[in-house]
Amino acid sequence: GGAQADSRRTEYHFDGTDFATFANGKHQISLGIDVPDISRRGLDDFTNRGGAYTFESAADFSSATPSTYFLQTGRVQVAFLERVLCGFFEDDIRVLPNFSLYLGMRYYWQNYFHDDPNNFAPRVSFAWAPSRKGKTVIRGGGGVFYDRTGPSPIGDLLHFNGVNLLRFIVDPPQVTYPITPSALAETPVSVAVLDPRARIPYALQYSIGIERQVTAKTTFSAAYIGNRGIGSFRSIDANAPMLVNGNWVRPNPNFGQMREMQSEGYVKANALELTYRGKLNKYFSGQVEYTLNRTDNNTSGITWFPENSYDAAADWGRADKDRLHKFDLLASTQPTRFFTFGVALSLYSGQPVNIVTGGDNNYDGILNDRPAQVPRNTMAGPGTIDLDLNLSHDFLLSKGKKEPKVLSLSLNSFNVLNHPNYVTYIGTISSPLFGKPVAAQPPRRMQLDVEFKF
Repeated sequence: GGAQADSRRTEYHFDGTDFATFANGKHQISLGIDVPDISRRGLDDFTNRGGAYTFESAADFSSATPSTYFLQTGRVQVAFLERVLCGFFEDDIRVLPNFSLYLGMRYYWQNYFHDDPNNFAPRVSFAWAPSRKGKTVIRGGGGVFYDRTGPSPIGDLLHFNGVNLLRFIVDPPQVTYPITPSALAETPVSVAVLDPRARIPYALQYSIGIERQVTAKTTFSAAYIGNRGIGSFRSIDANAPMLVNGNWVRPNPNFGQMREMQSEGYVKANALELTYRGKLNKYFSGQVEYTLNRTDNNTSGITWFPENSYDAAADWGRADKDRLHKFDLLASTQPTRFFTFGVALSLYSGQPVNIVTGGDNNYDGILNDRPAQVPRNTMAGPGTIDLDLNLSHDFLLSKGKKEPKVLSLSLNSFNVLNHPNYVTYIGTISSPLFGKPVAAQPPRRMQLDVEFKF
């Protein structure tokens, strides 16, 4: 069954940074070398060593009619050296007393992805106060930001190369319960490969905003933030079955699933942020923020597969974690010297829910097939309501010293309203539980903290 998910990792890391900063007139320049990670990694994968079945419904399970069988056998261990190197140059220029300009360039390199040497990331931003009083500030900027793969995709490329860890996917009509030796013997091995055109993805991020001082200690700001993810990671089955004379047949009969890691995805995000922050009086301070956001993409990461590997663009839709509306309130008040009272309130609209058939309609071994004409992530769950409260007091145990001893007591209550905030829903349209939640954030909790500072 699916509980066969044992794995083991060993990691040895080295990281370091060396930089220099110096000023020259209106310029403050920083440059240096950054080594986020040079690591020796060992990955042992014991998943599905005994085989695992999937069933489309409870009725199929009761009748012992599986839809797919998975088995992994062979060498479970791989070891590799992951190297990530960066360099940067920054120039913070005070052009005028009321206008500053930032110019920067970063360079990024990672091995195993064709050693792509062209990962230069320019960045620019500015801040301008139009009036002498400086109560209004306009800020803007943009830049390129490169992604990282992490060790797991590299481990998959080394594991599932057709020699080390052998993975078999048995689809209908060969799949039976129990599986037969002849069905396994006739099933070609599934492999993982890297698209020859793959490169490290990058995001183009840009923003423009205005901030206005409302009172002596409060400000209001409005900002537009844009993000375009270019060449985002995803996977496709480069050997996905095709319908030939009424039968689903893989183009290359020598292989089963051929997982090809690509950098062909795209992300489009736009957001409007409105923020009011500051200290209203000597007793109350806080921040209120509202965000109107929309994020669409055709990938959810390097392990994600589209419904149809021959038409990955058809999976364009709302991002899995997209929330159209977000409201956050953070506030604290100290009505007396005896205690401080804090409030955190979050009101979010619901996240998308993807509707699937529950079956492997195209026999590619991936249960992500949607009903005809149904876009990805077309449904949405209910919103989130989360109210947290904090009551605290500091007891001064010593006086007249530079570093006094302080005993802090605080009582915290999370999700005070005990509102059910669901995070995962059944999107299988053939299930009798379709649309029902199966996971939620924690219920109401109380926590007492004691901290001694000396």
